[in-house]
Amino acid sequence: MIKKEKYESTLHALYRRNEKFFGLSALIFFGSMFMGYFLSGLFSFFLEGLLRDFERNIAQGKIQLNTLSLFTHNLRIILFLYGGGILLGSFTIIFLFINGSFIGYFASKVPLGDLAILTIPHGIFEVLSIVIAGAGGFRLASFVYNYFTELISESWYGSLLGKMTHTFQNNSPELEESLILLGISIVLLFIAAFIEANITLPVAQYVMANI
Repeated sequence: MIKKEKYESTLHALYRRNEKFFGLSALIFFGSMFMGYFLSGLFSFFLEGLLRDFERNIAQGKIQLNTLSLFTHNLRIILFLYGGGILLGSFTIIFLFINGSFIGYFASKVPLGDLAILTIPHGIFEVLSIVIAGAGGFRLASFVYNYFTELISESWYGSLLGKMTHTFQNNSPELEESLILLGISIVLLFIAAFIEANITLPVAQYVMANI
C-alpha cells in the first residue's frame, strides 16, 4: 500500500515506488522474448498463427501503416496488460508472455539487419510502453489485493457501504498510481506509433531500396 504522506509526484519517486513491478514486468517480457527467439521451433505451434493473422491484417488493411492505425492497434495490447491486473495480475503475466514471445518469434524470422532497420528507433518507445503498462497492471493488482484484504480483515462498526468507501479511500493512491503508469505508457505508445509511421518506415524503405 502506498502511504499518502509519501505520495510523491516525481518520475524518480514513481520509479522507486514501483521498482519491483518494473523489474517483474521487464523480466517476464524480455525473458519470453528471448525464449520466442531462441526456442522459435517450440513456440511455432501457437505463435505461427498469430504471425499469419498479423500479416493478414496488414494485407487486408485492418492495420494500416499510419500513426493512428498503429497506435489504436497497439493500444489494445496496453489496455489488456493494464486491465489484466484486476485478476491479481494473472492476465498481465499472460499478455506480457504472449507479446514478448511473439516479438522474439517474429525476430527469428527476419534477418538481423532488416530487423534493426524496421525496429529502430520506435522500438525503444514501444518496449518501454509495454513494460510500463505491465508495471501498471501489477500496481493495479496490488490495489485490488490490498483493498479486498483490508475490506475483509479490518474491523468496522458502520455500514458495509461506509466500510467499502473508507477502504477504497485508504488504497486509492495505488489505483491513482497505476493510472499514472497507464497514462505514461499510452503517451510513449503514441510516440512510438508516430515514429514508426513517419520515420522508421520511410527510412527502412529508403535503406532497403538502396542497399
